[in-house]
Amino acid sequence: MNFAKRNKSIVDFLFILALFGAFAITALFVVLFGARVYRTTVSNMNTNFEKRTAMSYVTEKIRSHDHTGGVEVSDVEGTSDGDEHTALKLYQEMGDKRYITYLYVADGYLKEFTAEEGYDFNYDAGTDILAVEDFSVRKESDSMYHFSIKAKNGEVTDFFVTLYSGTDGDSDE
Repeated sequence: MNFAKRNKSIVDFLFILALFGAFAITALFVVLFGARVYRTTVSNMNTNFEKRTAMSYVTEKIRSHDHTGGVEVSDVEGTSDGDEHTALKLYQEMGDKRYITYLYVADGYLKEFTAEEGYDFNYDAGTDILAVEDFSVRKESDSMYHFSIKAKNGEVTDFFVTLYSGTDGDSDE
């Protein structure tokens, strides 16, 4: 058999061209499908990160102020839209001074503002912590709080935090 003198026909060329075309189209579909899966995965990871970050941040703030009289839910005035909004007030004593940390939502962010007790709360002066659409807190019992955080994408995260120190000194119930 002499392979060097084999006659090549147009059918052989078209077969190879069709095979290459099928490979290229299949590779294109695999890349496009993979890109869509990757985009969905990244979106889900970002959503989960934002949810976990918000939950962890609020939980750790409460844990660090978990003492009698350390946590309070309060309505704060002086907002940019003129309405009252719910804020979480966290009390801490350092030396002979008492400080209040406010956690609240303003301008699309979960914010934190810390000042010495007696200082006028400035709604616009807080530090941006995380981009959220809404943040609400409700006192369920003397030691349990219900939080609801609505992310920018509309997903709502509800969670509960319990104080280990027992009652918090809040007298609104």
